[in-house]
Amino acid sequence: MPILAYCVSMAHHFLDAPIVGVAQATVYEVEDLGLRAWYSEVEADTFSGADHVTKAALEFHHFVSAVFREGTVLPFRFPTILESADELRTHLEEKVKWYTAALRHSEGMAQFEARILNKTKLPSEAESGTRYLEQRKKLKERTSEAVAALLSGLDDYVREHHVKESPQGTRVYLLVETARVAPFRDMAGKIAVPDGFEIRLTGPWPATEFLPAPEDVA
Repeated sequence: MPILAYCVSMAHHFLDAPIVGVAQATVYEVEDLGLRAWYSEVEADTFSGADHVTKAALEFHHFVSAVFREGTVLPFRFPTILESADELRTHLEEKVKWYTAALRHSEGMAQFEARILNKTKLPSEAESGTRYLEQRKKLKERTSEAVAALLSGLDDYVREHHVKESPQGTRVYLLVETARVAPFRDMAGKIAVPDGFEIRLTGPWPATEFLPAPEDVA
């Protein structure tokens, strides 16, 4: 029967994990070369239809979050479906150097995501091309100011950061020591950003945005 892979940790950490995962299926472990991975068997209709997929995704992230609260893990991309536990074991064997390096790099760290949201509506491009371009330039400058204010205010807590642009707004990924999550959250709530902007902070999550590239691991 096909399996759904959840996440990977170092085997010697002995992290507690829920006994059931997506669709209340029993979760099993596979261990090889110092790594431990969790998986469950999946029925054919688990991912049939948008409602089923959404429900499965929430249950998947609930499982990963529960294990992450116990220690460092790297989640698989949802949904990673493999033919069997043997295929999962082979995957771990082929990627053991990268997983080991990535888990060590992420040890004791958590990732937060701060979305910088603009609440000021731009004029229509059709309404005034010149005005639209001017406003977009100003918005970009003020967004940069908001990002700078966020990073400056959290400088004592953030190890690394990445800034990414998306149609939904600017996303700032922040790497924080798990031991400092509470004071980090407290300080984040006090950051003042320019008028017309809002910061939405989510996390903590596994530090997937800060992993070493495969080519950097010999």
